[in-house]
Amino acid sequence: MNLEQLTKTQMILLAVLLSFVTSIATGIVTVTLVDQAPTDVTRTINRVVEKTVERVVPGETKIVERVKEISNPTQSDLAVSAIDKNRNILVRIQTDDNMILSRGFFVGVGGQALLIVPAGAKEGDKFSLVWIGDKNASSTPIATAVEKIHSDTGVMLVSPTSKTSLKYPFVSLNQSIVPGIGQQVISIGQDEGRGVMVDFSNITALIDANNKEGERRFIISGGKGGAFFGGPVLDLQGRILGFHIGFSSETKDSTVVPLSTLDKLFGSLIAVEKTDASQTASVNKSAN
Repeated sequence: MNLEQLTKTQMILLAVLLSFVTSIATGIVTVTLVDQAPTDVTRTINRVVEKTVERVVPGETKIVERVKEISNPTQSDLAVSAIDKNRNILVRIQTDDNMILSRGFFVGVGGQALLIVPAGAKEGDKFSLVWIGDKNASSTPIATAVEKIHSDTGVMLVSPTSKTSLKYPFVSLNQSIVPGIGQQVISIGQDEGRGVMVDFSNITALIDANNKEGERRFIISGGKGGAFFGGPVLDLQGRILGFHIGFSSETKDSTVVPLSTLDKLFGSLIAVEKTDASQTASVNKSAN
């Protein structure tokens, strides 16, 4: 049949027929290709089809539920917060060639500090106290003298030999924070090469059964390196629980003396600061 002899109606019907056959052939080819396509391609095609249907179908309401995720602080977050809150109280005694003899922290706004007793030290001995926590590293060594030594704990109190207008940050011993077995704690230490260090651990035991609650020494599972001896031990809120005295001859473990016990031993010598209920005092900016 000659196409030129077809009427308009016949031409339209022929066009519809060709379109129908072409669509069927295209569908068959498409299905075949999709079946043979990789999973990622198939998933993408399905998403496109779903989005197309969502836009074409009128009146359909799509409900999107958003879940707000609340992340808990990690150990790293807690360590950073604890260091920022307490690093400025750290002190140590060292020789002229930078060998560390003892570590500790300030317990009085006037520069009084508790430290591990160096070998052979006695009351009245003089030492140069280095303020490790001074972030600006602007302070000169502080000339101090040993006021009192407690041989049972191996802790000593030193005080500056001359008064200064500088107000040192300190931890008040006049606090009552009772530690418990299983409680997670953070030990803060200091090393000549690495600077301030932290260690997470747990309280594994309470000793001194005859002492009342809050005055019992406790054992921690971490902080076993010498860099942590003389440093503060904190709870997860950054509050200081006690003074790390190292491996005691009695327990052979990392032992911590609570602040309340230290207050009984040394508090009368720093009574002027006992009325300050805050944990740390701010540095006098005008002295810098």
